[in-house]
Amino acid sequence: MKQLRMGVIGCGGIAQMMHLPHLFEYDQFEVVAAADIHPPTLDAVCDHFHIPHRYTDWRDLLARDDIEAVGLFHGGSHAEATIAALDANKHVLVEKPLAWNVSETEAVAARAADSDRIVQVGYHKLYDPGFSYAREQVRQMSDLGYVRISVFHPADELGRSIYRIRMGGDRIVEGHVDVGSWESQVDAQLRIFTEGELQPQVDEALGSRKDDSRLRLGYGVLCSSIIHQIYTLFGFLGEPTRVLHTDIWRDGLSIHTLIEYPDDVHVSLDWQYLPYLKDYREEYAFFGNHERVYLTMPSPYFRNFPSPVTVQGHDGELAWEKRVVVSYDEAFRSELLAFYHNVRDQRQPISSVEDALKHARFIQQIIDAAE
Repeated sequence: MKQLRMGVIGCGGIAQMMHLPHLFEYDQFEVVAAADIHPPTLDAVCDHFHIPHRYTDWRDLLARDDIEAVGLFHGGSHAEATIAALDANKHVLVEKPLAWNVSETEAVAARAADSDRIVQVGYHKLYDPGFSYAREQVRQMSDLGYVRISVFHPADELGRSIYRIRMGGDRIVEGHVDVGSWESQVDAQLRIFTEGELQPQVDEALGSRKDDSRLRLGYGVLCSSIIHQIYTLFGFLGEPTRVLHTDIWRDGLSIHTLIEYPDDVHVSLDWQYLPYLKDYREEYAFFGNHERVYLTMPSPYFRNFPSPVTVQGHDGELAWEKRVVVSYDEAFRSELLAFYHNVRDQRQPISSVEDALKHARFIQQIIDAAE
């Protein structure tokens, strides 16, 4: 077995909670270097995981000839870093979203098409064993008519409270963190998802409606969180026909969209931000005249939690139900192992740049359909 020599760009929460622990768990990987714009966090993470080389400018990391692949785990858009990594001849595992609007994603797709490097987008739910089992059950349904996707999303601080997030300078965030007022949550998410370096991309996506803060935050939520439900929906059913309608309310933190598929199938996707109740819920429900399939996914911050699948059917008037726990394998870990094999075998990932471009265009359809 030849180890994959990797660099990690971004040492924040998701890197510390998921990617780095799994990278160090398996002999397939050697983490050579890490980069982060916040020196105290960079030093704390590199000291903890014994990463030998550290950079505050990710371009310096990409210049290393001994790094074969990079994990792009920083926040915001990943377009610039992905293109730069390909220019540096690196394979890329890139966290979602690949980019923050259609034109950015098109630029990445064009560069990736000219490269022989593997680019795997971090759609970890596609690597969940429960998803694979549920998808097979859905494909066996004889007359699918309606799909309901629902997410009840508490504040991230509540899901992360079980971890020790190193911030540098002996500062560690763990345990209960005050979520703050609704107004502070709205302001913080507007700032993180729609301002700064992301402002031009959001402005471009919204066009003449760019000054509507409700739509701005709704668009940011689509790119940063609902992208999970979008790529999972595509994984189940493929590309939709069109978006019929979108409602966005509660300052942009409640979103409902109605989606049309061929054969008269409609999908209702609901995402609700409910910050103070520590109970994340995510369900995919598929309804037919004869069968029903339900997939329940846990909080993405919980390791090794199963994604139970419930299948319902009937024998004449007799209704039956089967609940299956497929595996306790961690989706983030399976995603990393798939990346290793994709690189070594030059195999295209199931979460590709071409898929990410379809998803970016679909997000644009959703926001265009909002009133």
